[in-house]
Amino acid sequence: MVKTTTYNIRYGLGLDQRYDLERIADTVRDADIIGLQEVERFWKRSGMNDQPEILGRHLNEFYWVYCPPFDVDASERLENGTIRNRRRQFGPMLLSRWPIIWSRNIVLPKLGTVGIFNMDTGAIECVVDAPSGPLRVYSIHLSALSVRERLIQIDRLLEIHRSAPTIGAAWTGDGSYADPVEAKLFLQMDWSNGKPLPPMPTDTVLMGDFNIVPEGPEYIRIAGELDPAFGRIAHLDDFVDSWSVAQEKLDDPTTWWPDPPDRSPGHGLRLDYCFLSPGLGSKVTRAWVDCSAVGSDHKPYCVELNL
Repeated sequence: MVKTTTYNIRYGLGLDQRYDLERIADTVRDADIIGLQEVERFWKRSGMNDQPEILGRHLNEFYWVYCPPFDVDASERLENGTIRNRRRQFGPMLLSRWPIIWSRNIVLPKLGTVGIFNMDTGAIECVVDAPSGPLRVYSIHLSALSVRERLIQIDRLLEIHRSAPTIGAAWTGDGSYADPVEAKLFLQMDWSNGKPLPPMPTDTVLMGDFNIVPEGPEYIRIAGELDPAFGRIAHLDDFVDSWSVAQEKLDDPTTWWPDPPDRSPGHGLRLDYCFLSPGLGSKVTRAWVDCSAVGSDHKPYCVELNL
């Protein structure tokens, strides 16, 4: 059994307006694969902390990757004239009980705005060395601004997913050369670092804060439209919503709650999802929202897979 958890941590700021990364770590510790969103480094609002390092320290039984799509300068010149180089970063993180064989940073398309703040968002593409076999997992954060922008971002994610077999893993090819001199040089340089070719599995998990509502146009772009005769058809290049196919569902899937007393829209929404490649749909035994979590304005969404 594999438990996945996706959790937008809002840089550790809870609905009680208290900042606490330790309670975030305690909330997700029992999962096997964890997708976090809104993890940041060197922001004034969160004490100029290195949050991936802090979370990694609290969850030191996990492998982790942090690939922020948002990256700007946070450096300062010290009194002695030297530069303290720091980057103000914001983005998704992925943690796993098993090695993360390789990963890629995905910066999703952004539409420029006037008046309303907008920023780079993105995803991490990872291959986890799970006991049942390699699993491709994405920790994702889509734009909060507009349907138009999210549809562009989803199209980009689907393009990446569908072209994955053609692109291959972090490296491809065994370095064989017809020229014996080139072959010898390749072996001496050890580009593969003594490792076998990394896998590019077909079983895929998309989890994160999609900022979409069920049956909205973005949801349909990922999971497909409802057919009047057959319902929602699981095409091989589409995804299934883990909540809809779970053998057991606990409570309701609402994952985001506005800060009291007056933040719009005044009620909870389902914004966080775990979408699965169709072959994994029948393996979802349970899905639920951890309503007891208080570390963010989001709640963790958890899925158990019989793998």
